[in-house]
Amino acid sequence: MDEVDPELVLVFDLAGSLKDFRNAVNRIEGLEFLSEFLDDESEPDDDFHMVSRQSGRTVDKVQHSLYLVMSNTEAAGQLVRLFEQWRANPSMSFEHGLGKFRTAFEQLRAIRRWGAADRIRDTGLIEDWRERLEFVGQSLSSVLVEIELWYRRDVEQRAAAEAHLNEVVSVAGGHVRDRAQIDAIAYHAFLVDLPVQQVQAVLQQGAEAIQLLTTDEIMFVSPYTPMTVAPPTLDPPAAQAMPAPERVEGLPRIALLDGLPLVNHDALTGRLTVDDPDALGQDYSVASRHHGTAMASLIIHGDLSAPGSPLDRPLYVRPIMRPHAFAIGCEQVVDDKLLTDLLHRAVRRIVEGEGGRAATAPSVRIVNLSIGAESRALVRRMSPLGRLLDWLAIEYNLLFVVSAGNHRRPLIIPAEAADDIEAARTEALIAARSTSRQRGILPPGDALNALTVGAVHDDAAGRLELSNTVWDITESGMPALYGAVGPGVGRSIKPDLYHVGGRALYSKPVRLPGATTVELGLATTAATGPGTQVAAPGRAGATNTTAFTYGTSNATALVTRQASRILDILEAGADANDDPSFPDALYHPVLTKALLVHASSWGEPGRRLRRALNPDPQKARRELTALLGYGVLDVARLGAAATNRAVLITGASIGREQRHTYSIPLPPSLRSKAEWHRVTATLAYMAPIAAQLTRYRAAKVFFETPEPTMTGGTRAEANHYAVRRGSCQHEIIEGTRSMIFETNGSLPIHVECMNDAQTLRAGQTIRYGLVVSVETAVETSTSVHDEVRAQLRSQARAQARGRVQG
Repeated sequence: MDEVDPELVLVFDLAGSLKDFRNAVNRIEGLEFLSEFLDDESEPDDDFHMVSRQSGRTVDKVQHSLYLVMSNTEAAGQLVRLFEQWRANPSMSFEHGLGKFRTAFEQLRAIRRWGAADRIRDTGLIEDWRERLEFVGQSLSSVLVEIELWYRRDVEQRAAAEAHLNEVVSVAGGHVRDRAQIDAIAYHAFLVDLPVQQVQAVLQQGAEAIQLLTTDEIMFVSPYTPMTVAPPTLDPPAAQAMPAPERVEGLPRIALLDGLPLVNHDALTGRLTVDDPDALGQDYSVASRHHGTAMASLIIHGDLSAPGSPLDRPLYVRPIMRPHAFAIGCEQVVDDKLLTDLLHRAVRRIVEGEGGRAATAPSVRIVNLSIGAESRALVRRMSPLGRLLDWLAIEYNLLFVVSAGNHRRPLIIPAEAADDIEAARTEALIAARSTSRQRGILPPGDALNALTVGAVHDDAAGRLELSNTVWDITESGMPALYGAVGPGVGRSIKPDLYHVGGRALYSKPVRLPGATTVELGLATTAATGPGTQVAAPGRAGATNTTAFTYGTSNATALVTRQASRILDILEAGADANDDPSFPDALYHPVLTKALLVHASSWGEPGRRLRRALNPDPQKARRELTALLGYGVLDVARLGAAATNRAVLITGASIGREQRHTYSIPLPPSLRSKAEWHRVTATLAYMAPIAAQLTRYRAAKVFFETPEPTMTGGTRAEANHYAVRRGSCQHEIIEGTRSMIFETNGSLPIHVECMNDAQTLRAGQTIRYGLVVSVETAVETSTSVHDEVRAQLRSQARAQARGRVQG
């Protein structure tokens, strides 16, 4: 459907399994699924629990609600009335042709119209309002909310809905600060100031207490909490020897949408192209320019404790933050504009231009977003920010590298663990795991087509002498305890990968008499480290100062730096004239994503988490996938040749119900050898989206796991089902059984495309990048690379002869 009429939407509260309800509904003509919110689980209770045929009632979590769209308003009303009649008299006789509804009704607690509770469900609105009143109290005069309307393609209907909303807001004593309409993602939203009296009414009397939440035109109401970044330290930053300033030439490849950097810092001068159309820099004090300066420093130089070669192109910077109005030194995402619209305009200005002016940086291929929305992570639907990035990635062929988000609330551990760091380390992991649903991915890190990055506890600061008031409680190389974890929407894999985010220390907890638990809170270490060392604004005009920071933002900036390195390799092309040519530049953004994921694996962090958490063996892979994604990025595997490993890349466009088959040459030195080897295949694609509440992903591109007999191994790491739920499939097959294949044999990889939401039109194609590697131990063979390369060259020559003859 192109749009959804709210009058046709019914909410079905399940009392049984989704599978049983779907089976019952499939036998009823005229019903169509609008969406399946599979993540929406709750603890079982006496009225709402799962039952096993073998053991009776279980303790398994249960799905809660889903939404169906009816064929017409009359049918929706009839279904609600029929259910109420059946609930009053379960033994009633159904009219002819309606008997099949009995089976469906038995799986339900209720059928109801879309209402006030649905508009705020899982948005965190009530929790946000309650916290604000508790902390601010009587001084709170108003709150900001983002109101998303049911999108209407008809102009007159949109105008009528907007007029009604303005009236409702005015009557409530509020006012509209901003509005936005993005047709491509069916987004029609408003930023509204509501008086505190409206908040108090809802908290005291429920969601239906105010007219705003009962207005039919409204789909969702969410708290609007622009991300605020505190300075890493209030102490004077340290002076650091910097490389001589250098002005770089060329066209920018990377865009940083963030705070305004300190442009004349020694690490940044001559290396930035700042575009500030909103004139945010006029009131941006030097003392507040922390976050943008840090991110620019990491992208250009890496960790300054062990800097790499700086980027040889300028970095395009578009400020989207400003100094906080009250908190000294803090920065905040612009708070009087809808962030979704602000990002839309910023990216469009880069690629297309704005206000009749030419594009500001059409050469950009990668966009770094180390910012996000601080509202509660949404687990049941894609955020508007996520929808926007998914569409922009396709529309402008961009790779968005996005931070997963940070959750800085203390971890609660048993009090007895406060006396021993090893016990505390294990309990902290368990606490982080148990609160994973509260530490979900923050928008726009939920975007399917973005590369979402988590942080690992590591940096280049080296060994440090720590005071007895802090603990280095996270093992080096393990996922940071403060980082957001997956899964993503529809249980897709998020974060996609993890990278160095800086070591974070925790204050050593004080165990009070009689206390059963203690809090583990993050310590401030910006002045002395550890952490990633970054450029920072100094005092008295100093331009050579640094600080130590940590976070998923840092990891994201460092991954962006590696993405630029990959683009260098792709743009340079093949090493020799007789090698097959590299894929066209059209596929470089999606290939960059595929190559970054391809160089990631669980490795030692996966083994440590298994030992520490001891998960149920049947659920272990699924749980670890949510905590680790596709694993930790190994920078050493990016663009570096290895004699015992061959890496093959390709890019193409595929249409609906098509199949592309690739023959991966297998090295003769591995044939019939019972030695360790690994085959890794990574497929990334730009997934088209269905912007309404229908099944979100419009098409699925995937490959079948290669034949075990030929690969001589078994699947490892990420959950088999989860790898196909997003827009990146990463499969690792490893083992020690012999690989059975003929001389000059090859491994077939079949890439297929199928409709996922019945919206992919005939003739429409999807860009994808495929990376496949074959490797073994050095002791087994040092000729894998050369053997595969020789076969590829032979194939290329044969294809060239065929074209000449043709």
